[in-house]
Amino acid sequence: MTSLTKLLLACAMVACAAGGLLRPTDAAEPYKIGVLHSFGGYLAAMGTASRDGFLAATDVINKRGGVNGRPISAIVENDESDPAKGVPAAIRLMNSEKVLALVGPVRSDTSEALGPLIAKEQVVEMTGSFMLPKVASFTFSTLPPPEEEAKVAIALLKKKGAKTLAIIHAIDIYSATCAKLYGEEAERNGIKVVANESYNAAQDRNFIPQLTKFKAAGPEWMAIFGGGAPVPLILKQKNEIGLQSTVIGNLAFTTAGIASLVQIAGKDIEGAYFITLPVAVWETLPKGDPRLKSIDEFREAYKAKYNNYPEMAHWWAAQNYDIALLLAEALKKAGPDANGAALKAAMEGITNFKGVAATYNFSPTEHAGATGFVIGQIGAAGKVSLAQ
Repeated sequence: MTSLTKLLLACAMVACAAGGLLRPTDAAEPYKIGVLHSFGGYLAAMGTASRDGFLAATDVINKRGGVNGRPISAIVENDESDPAKGVPAAIRLMNSEKVLALVGPVRSDTSEALGPLIAKEQVVEMTGSFMLPKVASFTFSTLPPPEEEAKVAIALLKKKGAKTLAIIHAIDIYSATCAKLYGEEAERNGIKVVANESYNAAQDRNFIPQLTKFKAAGPEWMAIFGGGAPVPLILKQKNEIGLQSTVIGNLAFTTAGIASLVQIAGKDIEGAYFITLPVAVWETLPKGDPRLKSIDEFREAYKAKYNNYPEMAHWWAAQNYDIALLLAEALKKAGPDANGAALKAAMEGITNFKGVAATYNFSPTEHAGATGFVIGQIGAAGKVSLAQ
C-alpha cells in the first residue's frame, strides 16, 4: 500500500467517523406520535376513519418537509373499543415507544382512565372522546363541549314546538352526561322529560322494554345518546312497536357509519335529526362559505392517499386530519427538540386555528377549544343535509 493510498484511507476513515456523529438521519429523526383508536368493537367504523384522516394529514405534512425539518411518524395501536385494552396500549405507546403525543382514544371511559397517566408522563393527548377527562392538564379536545351540544339540540326542539321528550342513553360517561345535560336544558326551556332509560352499548340488542315505557309516556320527541350497533336497532324496534316520536341523536349518533345505519334501519332512520359538525353537511353549506376551501383541501388529500373521497358525514376523519395539523403547528412553535411540557405550552398558545371540522382556540385554562355544532337530518337513502 503506497503512502498516498494510506493517506486517502485515513482521510476516509476520519470522514466516516465524523459522518457517524453528524448523520443526516439524526437531524431528521421523526416526531413519534401514538395513534390509539378502535379498529374492532362497536366503535370500529369511527376508529378506522379517524386513523385514516390522521394519516392523510401526516402525508401532507411530511411531503412538505415535515415540521422543523423532521417527519411525523405515527405508531398505531388498536383499543378494540374496550378501556381494558386501551389503557395498556396507551401505556405501551408512552413507555416503550416514547411517543411525544397521543391521538385518541374515542371512548370517553378510556380517556377518563388515561387522564392522570397522561399528566404523569407529560405526554400531550389529543383525545378523540366527546369530552375532556376530569384530569386534563395534558389532554386537549377538538370537539365542542357537551354543554354546547345540549343547547343547540334543545333550541331545535323548542323551535319545533316540542313539549315532551324521552331519553334513551348508553351507560358510557359521555352518553350519560348528555342525558343529564339535555334533560336539564329541556326543563329550562319548558320541555318535560317524561322518561329516561339506559342501555349497555357493548351487550344490549333488545330495547323493547325501554321503548315500551316510552310508548306509554307518549313523548313527542325521543333522544338517542350513544353510537355503534345499538342505534339502528333502537330505530327499527321503535317503529316495530308503533312509537311515533321524532328522533334526535347526539354527536355519537352516526358513529356506526351512515351506510351501516341505513343498511340495518332502512327507512326507519329517515327524518332523524342529529348533532354534527359543519363538515358533515358540507354540500348544503351556502356557496361562498369560507370553510369550503379547507374542506376541499381535506377531500383531495384524503383521495390522494386512499384513492377515494371520504364519507363526509363521518366528521371524525376530518377531526383527526385537523388534529395532525394542530400538532404540526404546536411542534413548530415548540421547536425541534420539544418535550411534552413544551408541546403542551405551544398547544395552549394556538388561537383562531381554522381547521376542516372546526375553529380551535386553546389556552392554559381552555383545553376544549372547538366551536361549531350544527344539526343534520337523514333523508332518503341516507342523504345527509343541514336541518332547517
